[in-house]
Amino acid sequence: MNGPDLPGYETLRSGPRLWRVRPGLAAALAGSPTTALLEGEPPAPGPPGAGRAGTMTLVLAGRPAYAKRGVHGGLARRLLGGVFWRDRRGRGVIEAADRLRAAGVPTPDVLAAGWRTITGPLAAYVLVTEAVPGGASLLALLGEQPLPRRRRRLARAAGRSVRALHDAGFVHPDLNLANLVAAHGGEPGAPGGATRVFVIDLDGGGFRDRVGGSARRGNLKRLLRSYEKWIAPSSPLDPRDALAFLRAYSGTDRELFRTLVRGLRGGRVRFRWRRRLWRRAR
Repeated sequence: MNGPDLPGYETLRSGPRLWRVRPGLAAALAGSPTTALLEGEPPAPGPPGAGRAGTMTLVLAGRPAYAKRGVHGGLARRLLGGVFWRDRRGRGVIEAADRLRAAGVPTPDVLAAGWRTITGPLAAYVLVTEAVPGGASLLALLGEQPLPRRRRRLARAAGRSVRALHDAGFVHPDLNLANLVAAHGGEPGAPGGATRVFVIDLDGGGFRDRVGGSARRGNLKRLLRSYEKWIAPSSPLDPRDALAFLRAYSGTDRELFRTLVRGLRGGRVRFRWRRRLWRRAR
């Protein structure tokens, strides 16, 4: 793990461990329990919506943050668990976050990333990401069944953020309600104190020269699936909320809006047969 340093980060090495840290946070990181996440086996998966592995909350030099061990998803988890090739995966998240933030996409800053060599080129890694001030995931907020006006505001903010993500050329690996986080009461500096929705958990995603219609629809269907699986059993999707999201996502592109509306209808029909299985799994 002797790749080039990352712009804007300090590099710290200690035996088989390497850290990339934002300036001024090295001492706070060293005194935190974050380094323990690099040791041993990765934590077991959390409840639905909690991500691929457990998350540790902490404060670094007064900055609330989350630390998370990198773990493969799906079948790869059974085979590889939390073992990756050198520092490629964690480095990719740092570079993606910086690039998206520069493009105006709301996504948290990566404060630090650490790697531990397991053997040869294989390593475990941890990401430390700043917390969204007063933030809560759409999964948590919608699970509280907010009033219609609040739901519409969240839907429009989410639509704008996901559109910005795709326009920046990024395809999210797991776009779902847990990975969209709304800043409580809006983000300071946002126009009119408007609600902003941050896109988190970029791990495993990637950039393309252009995110075409198929990739956009695939990401949005995955988002719809998370609603149908986690929220719809107790609070069925209100078509007005879906339209608010799609209008915000489509902007002035009416043809895109019509295409997405048709895709939404078809997606909901295909998800119907799965709902019974999801209910039984609860």
